[in-house]
Amino acid sequence: MVRYHTCQRHAPLRDCGHVEFAADELGAVAILDELVGPRNESQATWGIRYDNHQQLLQILNGVQRKLQPHLGDNLRCRISYEEEADNPADESDGWVPIGRLFARVGPHEVIDYILNKRFSSYMQPIVQLNGTAIGYEFLLRPLPDHPPFRPAELFSAAREAGLHSFLDREARGSAIRLAKRQVPAGVKKFINFLPSSIYRPEACLQTTFEQILMSGMDPADFVFEVVETERLDDLDHLKRVFAAYRRQGIRLAMDDVGDGYATLDVMDELKPDYVKLDRKWVSGCHADERKQRHIEDVMERASRFHGVVLAEGVERDEEWQYLRNAGVPLLQGYLFGKPSPVPMPTRVTARA
Repeated sequence: MVRYHTCQRHAPLRDCGHVEFAADELGAVAILDELVGPRNESQATWGIRYDNHQQLLQILNGVQRKLQPHLGDNLRCRISYEEEADNPADESDGWVPIGRLFARVGPHEVIDYILNKRFSSYMQPIVQLNGTAIGYEFLLRPLPDHPPFRPAELFSAAREAGLHSFLDREARGSAIRLAKRQVPAGVKKFINFLPSSIYRPEACLQTTFEQILMSGMDPADFVFEVVETERLDDLDHLKRVFAAYRRQGIRLAMDDVGDGYATLDVMDELKPDYVKLDRKWVSGCHADERKQRHIEDVMERASRFHGVVLAEGVERDEEWQYLRNAGVPLLQGYLFGKPSPVPMPTRVTARA
């Protein structure tokens, strides 16, 4: 059964499928004849199968580079997938203006960022109460000497175009490669992931698992963090994602607990190995009883499933002292070190 990709609901594009184009304007027709090949004369469409996301992105990138802006509304595209027979039928015809699949951040198209890996990873230390680093969180950053971009803006634009699964995978790969070069065995490697980009856990995470295996690093040293700005509606799906990671011996963390959709109830359901306190609860916590009560509540509830609490966004000595006295075991923030391309001595350790 054929299912058409929908650009609504931020559905991620898939790794295998069939992409079709339709156009009436002669300029667009010439571009498609050149890039895709002869059209289906009976339907006046061009079509080609792709077997991995690089093939799809190369096709779209070629069209995007040659297409004049005024032709964008004339050229239509649809992408289809073979689905299991028991899935409900798709009543949509799938056609959308091709511009819906294009997005730009700064000087580059999102497709270009992904295809050419126009980003790098930086590391921020995660420390124990005495300031000793036990791990690093890997964060997406622009390449050196390249135009800057905001990672959140890049992911938002990718999500709008359905490209977030491909971007998220490449970002995970960048972090794993840097971890191999810079971080020794036994040190935790915290890597972010978007659950909305993982439509089939085993298939979508296979590349990540293979990269860890081929690197020779211990999967138990990796902690993958749920980061999501959209509503986490499908907890059963998230549990399946967690289970796929855990079958590989990988630990899980839940980011931004206490903010947005990362509620305490969601935390109780998922039972992550690490629970990260959002910085809005950490900033000024030494002088705010409401924040202190929340921190105590998170610690008590996390203890029920043996979750390790990590406070992020620690920037002042007073916050550090309160968190240390409160028994929060792990800390992260500018007080201990800013993100950098190589591991740096933590600031607290260096001045102690």
